[in-house]
Parts: sequence; structure tokens; C-alpha cells
Amino acid sequence: MEILMKIKKFRKEHNLTQKDMAEVLGYKTAKGYHDIECGRIKLKLEHLEKLSLKFSIPLEKFFIKNNQNSNL
Repeated sequence: MEILMKIKKFRKEHNLTQKDMAEVLGYKTAKGYHDIECGRIKLKLEHLEKLSLKFSIPLEKFFIKNNQNSNL
């Protein structure tokens, strides 16, 4: 599963809106986050760092395929 799909999955699992996610990443509107989730804007490492803190998961979890190290 690609990183953007994982982020969307985590967002939905935590019942967060795109506006909530925008605030986590420092955007003023949901559109800024929406553009990241849709792949229109490149995701930056600093975004992943903020999201790993928000979701309380290790940064590596975004990069590991679902069938690898499922204990992370």
C-alpha cells in the first residue's frame, strides 16, 4: 500500500477530517491537506514526522509494506 493510502487509512481510523489533518500539518485550510492526500502536492518528510506523532506510530510504519513486520 502506498504511503498516501496509508495516511488516509490512519486518518479515517482516527475519525479525523481533512481539516483536522491540515491543522496538524500547519495548513490553514483542508484544501492544502487534500492536495497532499490526492498526490497533487508532494509529501515531505516533515509531514510524515508530524503525522507519526499524531498517530503515535513509528515513522517507519509509513514505509513498510503490509505483509512485512506487521508487529510495528
